[in-house]
Amino acid sequence: MLLGIADLGLINLKLAPEYAEEQAKQSHVPGARPEGTTSAKASAPRPPATPTPSVAVAPPPQPTPTPEPPNAAPEPTATTSALPVVSAVATTPPAPTAEPPPAPVVSTGKPAAVSDILFEIDSNLLTLSSKSTLDEVLKQLKANPSLRIHLRGHSDQLGSREHNLELSRKRAAAVENFFHANGIPHSRITTEAVGGMKPADPTNTPTAWARNRRVEIEWR
Repeated sequence: MLLGIADLGLINLKLAPEYAEEQAKQSHVPGARPEGTTSAKASAPRPPATPTPSVAVAPPPQPTPTPEPPNAAPEPTATTSALPVVSAVATTPPAPTAEPPPAPVVSTGKPAAVSDILFEIDSNLLTLSSKSTLDEVLKQLKANPSLRIHLRGHSDQLGSREHNLELSRKRAAAVENFFHANGIPHSRITTEAVGGMKPADPTNTPTAWARNRRVEIEWR
């Protein structure tokens, strides 16, 4: 009897670790009910799981892009090179000075020969064409105060000698009066009357007579 009990004790000692290990496995199995719990607790229904309402999270606002101005010029970049300093003080330009009038040109030599001053038949009146020649002579006399002129009056071969001589004198006087009226003194002008004795063209033709009715101007 004692031997049987002792054998049972040895058997229990050998099985004790195996039993403990089996209990530990059962405690980790889902749905396993550990020993020692009441049946009422095991049969109690679990409360239904309350679903958690999902909250929509608004995305963060995106920054509004700033439009760039059209054809924007690039900003100047700073340079390390030294630039010349320009003064901002406004300078007033000098007032223009009036140039003095040009001095009259004084000629040292005698001007070119002057065309004859022509007249109509039996007349001592100056024509428009002759006045243009006289204006040129007047300009030369004013430009060179040392110049003097000699006027020689002529006539054609028609008429008497006395008439032609008086007519040639009047023609020379008409030219002289023109220069006196424009500021040339008498001291710079001399006159002479020769009538028809020194014709420019000795032929007896209307063309020759028209050429001989004249006053010659000589520079002195």
